[in-house]
Amino acid sequence: MMHCRFLRDRHGRPVYPIGVNYWPRRTAVEMWTHWDPEGIAQDLREMHALGLNTVRFFLMTADFADAEGNLCADALEKLDTFLSLCREQGLMTLPTFFVGHMSGMNFPVPWEQGRDFYTDPGVMARSCRFVQAIVARYRDDDSILGWLLSNEITHYAGKRETHILAGWMRALRDAIRAIDPQRPIAAGDGADDLKGNGLGYPDGTLTDVTALAQVQDFMSLHIYFDDDDTLRFAHTPAGLVRLCDVGRPVLAEEFGMSTGLVAEEEQAAYFRVLLFSTWAAGAAGHLGWCWSDFATADLPPYTHHPFELFFGITRADGSEKPAAGEMHRFARLLAQVDATRWAPAAPQAAILVPTTFYVNYPFRSVDRPRLLKALLEAYTLARMAGFDAVFVREPALPPEGVRLLLVPFADLLAPTWYQLQAWVKTGGVLWAGFGSAVPNLEELFGVQLERWPGLLSAPQGERAELRLVEPFGYAQDRPFGGLGAGERVAVPAADAPRLSIAPTTGQVLAVDGDDRPALTVNTVGRGKAFFCPRSLEWLLTSGTEVHRWSPAHRLYRALRSEAGIVSLFDTSQPALSLSVLEDENGAQLLVAINHGDVPLEEAVRCWRPPRRMLDVESGDELEVQDGKFQLSLVPWGVRVLEVRK
Repeated sequence: MMHCRFLRDRHGRPVYPIGVNYWPRRTAVEMWTHWDPEGIAQDLREMHALGLNTVRFFLMTADFADAEGNLCADALEKLDTFLSLCREQGLMTLPTFFVGHMSGMNFPVPWEQGRDFYTDPGVMARSCRFVQAIVARYRDDDSILGWLLSNEITHYAGKRETHILAGWMRALRDAIRAIDPQRPIAAGDGADDLKGNGLGYPDGTLTDVTALAQVQDFMSLHIYFDDDDTLRFAHTPAGLVRLCDVGRPVLAEEFGMSTGLVAEEEQAAYFRVLLFSTWAAGAAGHLGWCWSDFATADLPPYTHHPFELFFGITRADGSEKPAAGEMHRFARLLAQVDATRWAPAAPQAAILVPTTFYVNYPFRSVDRPRLLKALLEAYTLARMAGFDAVFVREPALPPEGVRLLLVPFADLLAPTWYQLQAWVKTGGVLWAGFGSAVPNLEELFGVQLERWPGLLSAPQGERAELRLVEPFGYAQDRPFGGLGAGERVAVPAADAPRLSIAPTTGQVLAVDGDDRPALTVNTVGRGKAFFCPRSLEWLLTSGTEVHRWSPAHRLYRALRSEAGIVSLFDTSQPALSLSVLEDENGAQLLVAINHGDVPLEEAVRCWRPPRRMLDVESGDELEVQDGKFQLSLVPWGVRVLEVRK
């Protein structure tokens, strides 16, 4: 099993936060200036009734301090009352210091006054004074779970290189630690740098991206991601949890959908899939954005960002949206199984993240948003092919016991290629899509560069094809993972970096429309190296609803076979994910999720058939016969099953 990573309260007890980001239903961002304790008390009672246990709230900086960073007595009295009301309902809290930015609008920090918020000594001194005064006042308050430095600080103070942001975080963390050495601290920044959305590191400053973990006790992941492919969109939240795992708990600190833009039923389905898939991927808690809709259309920022009025899991009139029911269901189930007991089963594959995703090398450029999408595409294909994957960062190699490494866009450092060659020799299976020059191209992949006489055909139309051929070593009695010669895999006819190659010791598995190699394999020692001269994943990030018509996941399923991956529970349905959670005693839960919009009926195959499968919520038993059990799921449906061995 993977290592259990949970938040811990100030007494060292593991906790699993399930709750919301909070502004009062009646007053929204004017919480502290239009104080409404009765309305707040009602909101908190409703949260408790839903089974929620955590509230993230925001200290509008100008409401709480003057230009010297000194606290305002009136605001502190209100904060005393708010925390008391939270304690009455048994709710943990996560105060957020610098706001800063909120819902599409910036609110000035009184002592910044045009100076550099991150590095100016005077600004930092006042920031530390403000934070330390709050922490000193409430360090003995058991309702406070941890401290958040900001709300998406780069929206307020600007994006800066990662080491500058890390220095700002470190200074404030140290100021808090001097007073409160126990509670966890995080940036509240959305984990943008880990998602490749920051400015990155200058060349020469990064030895390990986990340096970000050294200044935080957990990662504050904000999940707002749009996509034109439904399946990739559904798998992205879990993929981001895995991507942001740098050895610290990953809190899904913000996620949501505005019902000003989507139907309430769609918001609920999104909550359902996100909650259960990210839990199964190892998330350490969930805070939805946000508690309520607002009837404050005449109040900035809602005047110019009207969709921000409708992110709530409850309506402005106090009634519950379907998403509130999903939060209630999730909270009830995780209380039933004891959320802090479980961790994901050991990974079966790894996806390599190039350092170019984080580092600004001289005279190099990379399309980081597209690279992020390609990385998430690899995660999606793995889940569609029936296996799980974690992310590792160059130059790291896969965890011990993992034989399959996926490099969807191989824009790697030169020394990394030789390390990969040595890893393959020991029995590893490498899949790489062309992203940049490969110094050991022939030794590793068994191909060499070839001058192509004439022009390669430009992509025509919306779709192209890869056609499987039958190379030596893949005879009819042992085809490439069940893909026989002549089969075709449709892909978008998109532009992507391309390398013109010819095999030497490598073998061609598939060709493109020009009959040029599109997929090759080479035996290296005890392992194999697969190469796409045009990245499959890069191609699949182009086009609309690609996974409704492209069977590209079958190539990953073939890779799974080549790597000898055996799934405890297996399905041929690409929309069905089956995730195993384990405890320290070997007990197991199976989280089954239908990521598609049609009902699903499937006979799930069991590698080691259990004695019984029980639905945790209903108590119904699923009969296991001949190593299989029948599973039914509604569109976007979820079932959690207890595995009785």
